Amino acid sequence: MTGSVPADTKLSQLGERYLVRYIVSRLGTPQNSILQPGDDAAGFLWTGGLVTCMDVLVAETDVPPGMGWERAGWKAVVAAISDLASKSAKPVYLLTGLGLSPEMTFRDFTELWSGIEKAAEHYGASIIGGDVNECSRPFVAVTAMGETSKPLTRYGARPGDLVACTGLFGATAAGLHAVLKGNTAEADPRLLEKVYTPQARLTEGLTLGRVGGVTSCIDSSDGLAESLHCIAEASGVGVVLTSEPVDPLAIRYAEENSLDIFQLVMYGGEEYELVFTFSEGRLDVLREGLGDRLHVIGKVVAGSGVFLDRGGVRVEIPRLGWEHFREAHP
Repeated sequence: MTGSVPADTKLSQLGERYLVRYIVSRLGTPQNSILQPGDDAAGFLWTGGLVTCMDVLVAETDVPPGMGWERAGWKAVVAAISDLASKSAKPVYLLTGLGLSPEMTFRDFTELWSGIEKAAEHYGASIIGGDVNECSRPFVAVTAMGETSKPLTRYGARPGDLVACTGLFGATAAGLHAVLKGNTAEADPRLLEKVYTPQARLTEGLTLGRVGGVTSCIDSSDGLAESLHCIAEASGVGVVLTSEPVDPLAIRYAEENSLDIFQLVMYGGEEYELVFTFSEGRLDVLREGLGDRLHVIGKVVAGSGVFLDRGGVRVEIPRLGWEHFREAHP
């Protein structure tokens, strides 16, 4: 359908209906669907538990220089899938809301949609509908729906549980620093990959739900410190870290650029790792299920707050994660 439209054609010359026809032409009929693609709504038959979440990617704040529209579309889907992963829900359907500038070219539009499609396919979800609208500041809103009979929550951590995560931290923040400072030529490509092509820990999330004994779980898109504070607050407990899950790539970059590695690890955000608590008696089972993706970093204690144990001295980790509408961020 794109052959007759020059790539540099502006969306203002095409109109909404053309874009909708383009999208619908690329959609299949999802499993259990009771309405055809392109109808006023999507409909499907369903039995069992359904978990749904929504995430919004705003180009102005969430798409760093050099990312491009295809990887922006990928990131928009990953953010929503990561929330499903934290609930141990298998992705099934996606709805997409696109706010696009009339000045956007058709090439950029098709690249954006390609990224959305590729991420949906990668994580096993079918796109079942959405909306397209005009907006001076482009955004992508993704609603993800997943199936699970017993979702994980952030509310069940108990004193005595262990605290763990599915990966190391700091590399994404280091990569973003390189991008924003124009240091991409000198930066390790693996740092840039963390920024431009994030990955949701879906396999790990499904494993956490399957093995049992996981008492709380959250994704780390707003930073490790914020994730820990969310679990502690929701569960009415305290958290004490006994080790810091620092990515060696971040350590090297921090040393070379005189950055505070603690800030990169705790407050960087957008790693999309899973942070969770579990009963200590399930440690061996989780090691078998997650392998080297299991990083035990602390314990749950009675009380409140989040702390780091430094040689027997508890140092408070302030709650300084990303929060929209705040005038200043760490």
